[in-house]
Amino acid sequence: MNITGIEIVKSNPGVAVVPNPGVAMGVVAGEKIELTYDDTLRVNAGFDYRGLARTVTLYGAIGNWRQFPEYKPPGVWLPPGFDEILHGEVSIDLPESIEFTPCKASVDIPITSEISPGTDYDLYVKIKEYPGVGMPRVENVITITGMKPTFELLEETIYP
Repeated sequence: MNITGIEIVKSNPGVAVVPNPGVAMGVVAGEKIELTYDDTLRVNAGFDYRGLARTVTLYGAIGNWRQFPEYKPPGVWLPPGFDEILHGEVSIDLPESIEFTPCKASVDIPITSEISPGTDYDLYVKIKEYPGVGMPRVENVITITGMKPTFELLEETIYP
């Protein structure tokens, strides 16, 4: 499986249409991209499939790749792996085929306040039902800009 492309779907706050389609911009996989809150990252993946028709889950995540074991007090060692911050998933239908057939699919990852502004975030995709086919990742490609959105409850009392 390969990450074949990345699209940034920009929110369009001036339009109140729901759903708001926004504007999509294509980026070559591996190039640095800049996202802000309320954007959506669309990850395009391509792979070859052979087997019975079935439905599988394409899963994508943004976070940090941990190449070496890391110590976290008190006394916990984290093995190498991916620390996910944001993720998205989508069900895809695979066709029945006795020969390897090229398949393409996309998964959207919304950019929310769960991620902090910063640089060099990493990206990966996988098919949840087939962990053995690999987990392609692209390192140090995502920059999150802007300020985290804050929400405040405003209460107003109106007296007659």
